[in-house]
Amino acid sequence: MHFVCRDDLNVVDHGDGTFDTGFWAVSTRHCDTVELVALHAAKDQLSYRHGRVVGWRVVPYRGRGRVVFTVRQEGPPRRWVGRGSGEKGYAWS
Repeated sequence: MHFVCRDDLNVVDHGDGTFDTGFWAVSTRHCDTVELVALHAAKDQLSYRHGRVVGWRVVPYRGRGRVVFTVRQEGPPRRWVGRGSGEKGYAWS
């Protein structure tokens, strides 16, 4: 799963190699199958944070439930892949 997330908006770096992605409108029925998350400043730029999902949760954000992924930073920067409009890109294998 790829997200456009400029300037680390709402990202929390835990200082132990993991980070929280910020708040995303994602269907929870797919969250257990998300293996990788990549954050990009723009779709045409490589990711600046990326790695394996180690957990996720739904939190209130601006009056609505939003998904926050916890990710272990790993691997090289990623190119944007997947389909999706706006700020999200999804890819299934």
